Amino acid sequence: MLLDDIWEKVKLKDIGIPFPSQANGSKVVFTTRSKVVCGRMRSHHVLEVKKLDEENAWELFRRNFRGNNTLSDPEILKLARQLCEKCGGLPLALNVIGETMAYKTSVPEWQCAIDDLDSNAGGFPEVEDEILKILKFSYDDLKDERVKQCFQYCALFPQDAGIDKDVLVEYWISEGIIDEGGDRKRTINEGHKIIGDLVRACLLMTVDTSEKVKMHDVLRQMALWVASSFGEKEENFIVKTCAGLKDMPKVTDWKAVRRMSLGRNEIRDISISPDCPNLTTLLLTRSGTLANISGEFFLSMPKLVILDLSTNINLAKLPEEVSKLVSLRHLDLSRTCLENLPEGLGKLTQLRYFALRGVRTRPSLSVISSLVNIEMLLLHDTTFVSRELIDDIKLMKNLKGLGVSINDVVVLKRLLSIPRLASCIQHITLERVISKDGPLQFETAMASLRSIEIQGGTISDIMEHTRYGGRSTSAISFQNLSVVKISRVNGMQDLSWLVFAPNVISIHVMWSSRELQEIISREKVSGILNEGSSIVPFRKLREIQLRFFMELKSIYWERLELPSLERVFIMMCPKLKKLPFSKERAYYFDLRAHNEEWFERLEWEDEAIED
Repeated sequence: MLLDDIWEKVKLKDIGIPFPSQANGSKVVFTTRSKVVCGRMRSHHVLEVKKLDEENAWELFRRNFRGNNTLSDPEILKLARQLCEKCGGLPLALNVIGETMAYKTSVPEWQCAIDDLDSNAGGFPEVEDEILKILKFSYDDLKDERVKQCFQYCALFPQDAGIDKDVLVEYWISEGIIDEGGDRKRTINEGHKIIGDLVRACLLMTVDTSEKVKMHDVLRQMALWVASSFGEKEENFIVKTCAGLKDMPKVTDWKAVRRMSLGRNEIRDISISPDCPNLTTLLLTRSGTLANISGEFFLSMPKLVILDLSTNINLAKLPEEVSKLVSLRHLDLSRTCLENLPEGLGKLTQLRYFALRGVRTRPSLSVISSLVNIEMLLLHDTTFVSRELIDDIKLMKNLKGLGVSINDVVVLKRLLSIPRLASCIQHITLERVISKDGPLQFETAMASLRSIEIQGGTISDIMEHTRYGGRSTSAISFQNLSVVKISRVNGMQDLSWLVFAPNVISIHVMWSSRELQEIISREKVSGILNEGSSIVPFRKLREIQLRFFMELKSIYWERLELPSLERVFIMMCPKLKKLPFSKERAYYFDLRAHNEEWFERLEWEDEAIED
């Protein structure tokens, strides 16, 4: 029995079909666009139909041109390949657009088709009737109106770009699309659940890392089509990412614009003064050219809640008129070269999320003391926290998340001694910190910490040694820690504290102390990794890099499952004789290429069997 294109659980018994079993010999095959349906139908085998690769996509596209010589023109052939690429390997799009273009024999017609798909697929009649309306069934199947809004919002990101899940959820929160009664943690969980719902509905795709998702090009066009009231109000959503713009786009009616995304363009100067009474999101990111924004630009945006100017590496000044953005809740100025923050920033009393990461010009942060309603404050890799800045941060009674850089052990201890602030630390960078009186004590920051980077300095450990002998690990776990980077640090004999980070994804360690002989010390952790322990080291580890450890002898004393491991890079670790995985996996990670002589000296368990 074949059931095609089902959208909900089919009760086989109700339609006279026995449930398949070995006893009755019957089989049911069904197709669906929803992974939820697969689960509810209790499917034994799930086969996901992937998008076509470049070669097969081109073969399917060119079948529409058999019997004519349209593609014999070299210029049209070149444009045809571009148009094929824009179909993103989706068979439906390849067939419909191929059929539409089969007898169009002039270069301008082909160029016009590419321009239409770039700007608004809804303006391409065949695309709207035969692709978007079909794909919209998946959108209509989303029962929750909030989930539909979240899906539309994803279209603001550049084509083929990975979308950071955490950033996406923060946008949704600031826009007011999701709000679990003011409970921030619950709202964030709801946001990640919605991302899962969209993945299961096949409206978003997972990418290599678990931190990002992406949207298929054609689904992105469908989202923009829906967001523009099915093509009738195209200026609701203005998305001109990666469009090579050198000036702000021409907009007929600025009052109609609700969301605008202009990332990855070549705009140098913004000096217009648009009247935007309904604009809520403005994304102006990742431009290597943007150097000036006039104050007049911000004067008429009373509803703007999200302003993202991140990764504009030549933006050195922000006008005082930014203080007119009275509704602003989310401001990201990361990876700019701002010399100072506008004094008027302190007037933004609605601001809840403020990111100023990676600003190496180290602007003054005196204005921070006025932002008392901040919930997320990300300052890491920008300026070093001082005791005075800690006092300013203490005024933020609603603070839930914090990112900081520290270069003074006294300041670090001061921050960790304030439980309310320590429990907010999500990202921390330590530079040249010297701890002479024993290990750092990160216990108060364990639960919230998501990334830690240590550069230079002298540190023996980040936990008290007595903690390793405990029988219970529930109270001392870096449950949310995912990224660890350590370089040029003296004093460390091992990194055994990593066993308390069950969800760590990436570990980069290089040029650190000569004393470091083990990554995980068997002697140190034997008290907690006893028989019956629930700890499974590195179960989610995807990447590990170890470089320039002249005395390193062991990563782990026995073989580990490492089910998620995808990348391993080991360089200049001459005394490392064993690896915690099989020889077969070592070949897969191409470790031999890094140092063939070292690789041949490695010892393997059951080497004869494996050979």
